[in-house]
Amino acid sequence: MACCLKDELLCSICLSIYQDPVSFGCEHYFCRKCITEHWSRQEPHGTRDCPECRRTFADPLLSPSLKLSNIVERYSAFPLDAILNAQRSSYPCKDHEKVKLFCLTDKSLVCFFCDEPALHEQHQVTTIEEAYEEIQREMKEQLATLQDSEKGHTEALQLLQRQLTETKSSAKSLRATIGDAFERLHRFLRERQKSMLEELEMDTARKLADIEHKIQRYSQQLRDVKEGIQILQERLNETGRHDFLEGVAVTSERCYTCLEFTKTQKSCPLCPVHK
Repeated sequence: MACCLKDELLCSICLSIYQDPVSFGCEHYFCRKCITEHWSRQEPHGTRDCPECRRTFADPLLSPSLKLSNIVERYSAFPLDAILNAQRSSYPCKDHEKVKLFCLTDKSLVCFFCDEPALHEQHQVTTIEEAYEEIQREMKEQLATLQDSEKGHTEALQLLQRQLTETKSSAKSLRATIGDAFERLHRFLRERQKSMLEELEMDTARKLADIEHKIQRYSQQLRDVKEGIQILQERLNETGRHDFLEGVAVTSERCYTCLEFTKTQKSCPLCPVHK
């Protein structure tokens, strides 16, 4: 499985693990340096081709692949070869004696009969037992770190979940409180509005009744005044002295009421007095 993964991480130009992988439209990946050198051997102002699918592009833009870079970085940092070799550490070299050494630098088993000494020159080489203890200790430390991280993230998520629940509950309670408060306020305002409107209707009814009564009274008095005016005008229109004085007693009696009214009521109490 490790070999298959490694094959997927090889640049088809340099046949090594990707260094700064990029793509440019055809979904094939190459090291930035490799594809740049490949194109540098082509015409300066011509099209650029893909070494794998042979598709051509005009002035292609190299797009870095952060996801592939992360995969390469994790693969390079994880000692897969050391794990595979550690599983075979109890087996002897197929051509020589049992393998007893391990190169911590290369993360590989060492057989001095097979390997060139220069391959591990200045490398940190130790026994299988010490390498096993060292790598196991490192993995346990990594495991403890990840477990601590898992615990921290779990506790943080639990805290956030509680905060989420409490916030929703608090908002629900506050929403109900606000709703009740405004409902009471609306009920008070509706009752107050009803009371004020009823008072207005009663006051208006009293005023209208009083005004109607006065209208009727003043209308009747106006008719009496007009009748008095008419009687006086008719009397004044008599040309003969005899005819003028003949009915003056009746005229004076009929106008007496109107004259008495004009002495006490100079004008309508609701209207301004005209001077």
